[in-house]
Amino acid sequence: MTRIPADHWLLALRTVLAVWLALFLAMRLDLYQPAWAILAVMIVTLQPVMFTGGTPPIGIIIGRGVARLFGTLFGAIVGLVLISLFGQQPMLYLLFAGGWLTFCMYWVMLEQDEYLGYVMMLSGYTATLVSLTAIGTGVDQIWHVAQARFSETALGIGCALLTHIAIAPRFGSRALPQTLSEFLAEGARDTLDVLAQPRPRRLRDSQFKRLLGHYQQFQKLRGLTRLETRRLSHFIPALDRFASDSLALITAIRELETALDYLRACDDGQRWLSPLLDQALPVLERTAAEPAAEPGEPPVLAAFDWDPEQVSPRSRTRAELVRQRLGEVLDLLHHGQRLRHALTAPDSARIETLPRKRRSRTTHNEHFVARYNALRVFVAFELLGLYWIHSGWQSGYLAMMMLGVFTMLFAKAPNPAAVVYQFLWGSLAAVVLGGALLFLVLPVINGFPLLALAVAVPVTIGTLLTPHPRWSAMGLAGAITMMTLLNLNSTYTFAPARYINGGVASVIGTLVAMVTFSVMRQRSSAERIRTLMAAYWQGLARLLGERNQPSRARLESRLYDRLGRLVALGGSDTALREAIDLHALALCVWRIRRLGPELDTHREAIETWLAGIGTRLLARQRHDPAVWRQLADEAISWVERLYHETRLPIASIGEIAMLGHLMRTAPGVTLEQGDPLAPGPQGVVQEDAREDAREDAEENCVTAHDAATREREPEPSQADAETDEADIAPDEPDTDVNKTDTGSDEPETGDDTHVR
Repeated sequence: MTRIPADHWLLALRTVLAVWLALFLAMRLDLYQPAWAILAVMIVTLQPVMFTGGTPPIGIIIGRGVARLFGTLFGAIVGLVLISLFGQQPMLYLLFAGGWLTFCMYWVMLEQDEYLGYVMMLSGYTATLVSLTAIGTGVDQIWHVAQARFSETALGIGCALLTHIAIAPRFGSRALPQTLSEFLAEGARDTLDVLAQPRPRRLRDSQFKRLLGHYQQFQKLRGLTRLETRRLSHFIPALDRFASDSLALITAIRELETALDYLRACDDGQRWLSPLLDQALPVLERTAAEPAAEPGEPPVLAAFDWDPEQVSPRSRTRAELVRQRLGEVLDLLHHGQRLRHALTAPDSARIETLPRKRRSRTTHNEHFVARYNALRVFVAFELLGLYWIHSGWQSGYLAMMMLGVFTMLFAKAPNPAAVVYQFLWGSLAAVVLGGALLFLVLPVINGFPLLALAVAVPVTIGTLLTPHPRWSAMGLAGAITMMTLLNLNSTYTFAPARYINGGVASVIGTLVAMVTFSVMRQRSSAERIRTLMAAYWQGLARLLGERNQPSRARLESRLYDRLGRLVALGGSDTALREAIDLHALALCVWRIRRLGPELDTHREAIETWLAGIGTRLLARQRHDPAVWRQLADEAISWVERLYHETRLPIASIGEIAMLGHLMRTAPGVTLEQGDPLAPGPQGVVQEDAREDAREDAEENCVTAHDAATREREPEPSQADAETDEADIAPDEPDTDVNKTDTGSDEPETGDDTHVR
């Protein structure tokens, strides 16, 4: 027998007390339908439980409650407008009510802000609830119905918030400092591992997933800060800024590892790496051991003290690349440490140095997905409405209400048909249990105490079921259906025929929602991931070809929003690895174009070359190793040409070299022979040897035998090709990509707003 945890009993206690308080006040004030107040309590309390598996943090309850309040207000106003304009014209009402549902659904699917999307969701189905209730009970009562719906929803929200705040509240934001510490310590340890020795690809990927897990936890808790406490309200801009900087840290570690591989392949690589290690290791070790400690001055890696005549251009370029990327990692970790220390000591003077302005956010919008969801809601609503009107079905408005609620409520679920199927069983159980309560229990009780005890039984059952993934939908469905069907007015009415008709209509509405999701199936997660990856590639092609540069903040915002969407869709390790590779490529291209004025007379030619890369990436197989070898060779040819331009800054040459290095690893494919998941130093050395051979032969510094030996490069094995074909199918442009917003990295003038 499964033991019910104490947390679940405590959740049930809060819910029952909130229901009792809402029921008492609603009946004391003689409100229109006290069950609506109970319904608000149940939804505000239990809907978050479906996703948290236990008592949700108070911030989620507050956010959902406020969003539900505003959504109900807007929906009630729209319901009033619908009835006032089309109350006597059922076909026009059906058309415009379905249009409002469609509009709200489209917005819900596009909106990334959880609470704003929840407001639009509530606005959508509350408008139909208010207007359909008025149609079912008399349109002359529309103002009374709309006012009652809003006031009773507000009452239920207030009661739910009161009980959750008063009885053992859970503050999720209190764990934010510790979560930030774990992320910083993990990032510092990962950087130490990178500096210690080369790592196989499998180890790199597993470390990336760990860092990404810490980041996701930080993101969840960051959103609760503004809702749970005012003490940390002035940290919100800094938290928002670090939300993107923390992902930039992951990409910077990825680039640092690539730069280190190539520096180690130089004969004098360790000589130039040693002074960097001497400066960076103490800082990283201190961060890994005590991420919450008060940070010192921002770390600045000293410039190399070398004689350009004595050190080869290749060594200088690669060493400078490592210094820049390592400096970026240290800057980001220092930013996180300042924020972490400020959370512990909010009165510290260092708070004044934290960012005060929120960074603008650019999102990746799946317009095709939003249009399709809006279409199926409209089709289902119109078809059921036509049947309701032409059949004269008296209780059909209840079926319409349930259809509107369920199609809006679970549109974002990975498999909405399965969720609504659970709701169907919960609705059936609620109809039976509600009938027994309404016609067997309520007629024989007298007074509020007995009524409260009778209502507490189904509320407790539904609350205890909801935290369990297998029964959560049934528990919430039972609560919603029962509160919709129960008549808890001051005057009891015995009307079994009306109850049965209403129960059947509710079940039919739920069934129609399930059939709608089953027949008009959404694109699968795999298809959406393919479209998302195609959006990555098209965004990279635009970045390569556009004349004007977007700001770095805008570029990173779009890239990291896509990464978050990829994780939410359940992207494979291969897809995540490809996304990170594309992040690094995009940022490297951005740096090259940002440093364009320093390229002097070569700027126009390099800009043309970059634009040509974008054209070829869209026109060819993106995961073809031969394409990436050719692109990497072109980048190295540019580097060799610029080595002898003494007037050019070494940083500009280094960025082009980094682009060539990143192309050597080829996003999404395996170029090297052997373990497809382990590029290892062998592949780097082989590619480096190929490059060395060209330059050394040009300078006549090696024998013909050595040059011939270094020019040999193994071809990709058949096993590698099969692995590539199995892991990732080529992302060729198709009609779905054209229909989908594949990125809005539009040209944007202005200075770099990215703060380090």
